[in-house]
Amino acid sequence: MDNILGWLTKYSPPVVLLLALGGIFIFVSKQVTENAISAQFEQYKKEVELRLQRRSNFEERVLLDRYVLVREIHAKIATVMTDLNRAKSGTEVKGLFQGTDIVPLTTAFELIEQNRHLITERFRKILRDQAVLAMEYANIQDTDALKRHVSNYQELDATFDRAMNEVFGLDRITWETRDRVAKP
Repeated sequence: MDNILGWLTKYSPPVVLLLALGGIFIFVSKQVTENAISAQFEQYKKEVELRLQRRSNFEERVLLDRYVLVREIHAKIATVMTDLNRAKSGTEVKGLFQGTDIVPLTTAFELIEQNRHLITERFRKILRDQAVLAMEYANIQDTDALKRHVSNYQELDATFDRAMNEVFGLDRITWETRDRVAKP
């Protein structure tokens, strides 16, 4: 305000009016530009947040699908081992063999290979190794070799459990963890 009064003493009123209008124009232009930039930034921010949310949902879905698939394949192989053990003990297990093919084991191999990108190389190797051991186990007659194969299978099973805990954090999930996450 002091500047305008000072200008009135030095300049004519029309010049002061033009200077004041110029100042108002610059101020309004600045506000409009800042608001436009702010609106664009907010729009961009919302788009990025939406993309991140979608990506997060996708990653969550992939992890869930991976978990379910890996557990399913592992369970199939474990069932094959149990059924092979029954067959070696003299119990007839229907649907285990079709000719020389171990039908559920073939299914496990197919699932491993068809989903190799989803289950990752780490689980693929463990599950394939277990399936190969099961296939070899079916053809072994020597008792000592059978024991070694069972021991190797159990080691792979422990490796599988460690991998599941490392990848999915299963050993860290408790009721307390759930309650902490649920309460804001």
